Amino acid sequence: MRPPATTAGKLLPAALGLGLLLILATIGFRLAFRSGWPLGAYQAVVTASTLGDARLAPHSAVQYALIAGISLLGYAAWGLVIAVVTGTLVSVDMRALWGGPSVIERIGRLSGHTVIIGGGRVGRHVAEELRRHGGQVVILDRNEEVVRHLTEAGLLVLALPDDAQNLYVLLALRDAAPELRVVARAESVRAERHLRALGVERVVMPTALGGRRMARLLARPLSTAFLDTFLEEAGLEVREHPVAAGDPLEGRAVRDIRQLLGEAVTLLAIHRDAGFLTLPAAGTVIEPGDTLLLAMVAPQDAGR
Repeated sequence: MRPPATTAGKLLPAALGLGLLLILATIGFRLAFRSGWPLGAYQAVVTASTLGDARLAPHSAVQYALIAGISLLGYAAWGLVIAVVTGTLVSVDMRALWGGPSVIERIGRLSGHTVIIGGGRVGRHVAEELRRHGGQVVILDRNEEVVRHLTEAGLLVLALPDDAQNLYVLLALRDAAPELRVVARAESVRAERHLRALGVERVVMPTALGGRRMARLLARPLSTAFLDTFLEEAGLEVREHPVAAGDPLEGRAVRDIRQLLGEAVTLLAIHRDAGFLTLPAAGTVIEPGDTLLLAMVAPQDAGR
């Protein structure tokens, strides 16, 4: 893949073209107007800059053609130079310009964050949801300079719209960060199989999820509407609570959860030994290594 041109690489051809135009225009004024070299150079600059000089009065077709040609070419050359300079000023990192840390430096200081490859519609929704839950998110979209920081990330999200691109990025990054947890987007069953064979932890197929969602709305409209209201309009969310050794919940029964975590917490399931205990009995004892799925009020809604 051809690397993108740098600012210098874009500006140099425009500057060289403008310089060549001024040299040829100077020679043209010397021949057509019998001007000296200094005067010819001056006439070339004011004509190429489209400012003009009232004292420069053409009398022949050759002189008219010379001035018109230099004006048109000068307008194009100056326009290209201004476009490159303006684009550079628009894209420059203002924090770095004023002595603060640049975007690259700030990303380099992160650790355990989530990196999202692909800033399209899916990638933006993933980022918004993770940030809503307090996560640190970096979105990469054709920014090769930041890829070296992926080794410090905790989770990688491949959200590009093309399966081949997601597979290519995954293969390119596996050597640099083999332990990185990966969640990937897939558009086909074949791509899903390839991603899982390469060790992707979770594969999400937006089209399949959308189809199942539409089917549920048709087959079970009331239950689907209830879940939407339960999780969104009521301000509730489902959280994961890993139970480590020494956790206050270790060795306690399910009936004690509200006493320890609050009355607004409801236990939905316990993840244990790669399986789920859904709505466990009140006497079930919580063990180290369990992950509790808890329904609770979202932080922004807690004070309502």
